[in-house]
Amino acid sequence: MTASVTTTWLKGAALVALAGTLPLPTIAASPLPGGDDEARVEGMSPEESERQLEPRPDPTPQARVESREQSPFGHYLTNREGMTLYMFEQDQQGGGYSTCYESCAIAWPPYTTEASPVAGENIDEGKLATFERDDGTHQVTYAGWPLYYFARDVYPGDALGQGLVHMGGPWYLLSPDGEIIEEGEPQQAPPVEP
Repeated sequence: MTASVTTTWLKGAALVALAGTLPLPTIAASPLPGGDDEARVEGMSPEESERQLEPRPDPTPQARVESREQSPFGHYLTNREGMTLYMFEQDQQGGGYSTCYESCAIAWPPYTTEASPVAGENIDEGKLATFERDDGTHQVTYAGWPLYYFARDVYPGDALGQGLVHMGGPWYLLSPDGEIIEEGEPQQAPPVEP
């Protein structure tokens, strides 16, 4: 499966539209009802749209890698809030650099930190490291793989990028052992009720 990316800028945030055979809501800017000039993500509620359109935060003061268990993937890596982290097969394990920049880094934002990352429960601290990206930020790696978010993952537990062939290669979850998880189809977690 392949996908293409279209990027639109809105209030300083990038909107990424993935085209292909993905069973996901389309990301496209459209006005909210009532003539409001704010944009939203097509196929999502206004609240979901606001969250989707929020730019990724600046580097975390101190990144923390955690693990989550979810069928059919088993245990896989997340950040401290439970957002799924991915590896990119185009990157070289242990290479100390990323091949994902520009439009790729909009669709797949790097997991960055200002200090040495820390290990959560079941995470091997010896597998954590960082490297400096071209923009001067420090990207977190695990078992030598640079870690990324997927812009379409909105809620903790979303794993919509799992197995996706996009931007030149497949994207996968990593286990706490540092192994690539190839099983399963992309998953969306149910929204958390307030």
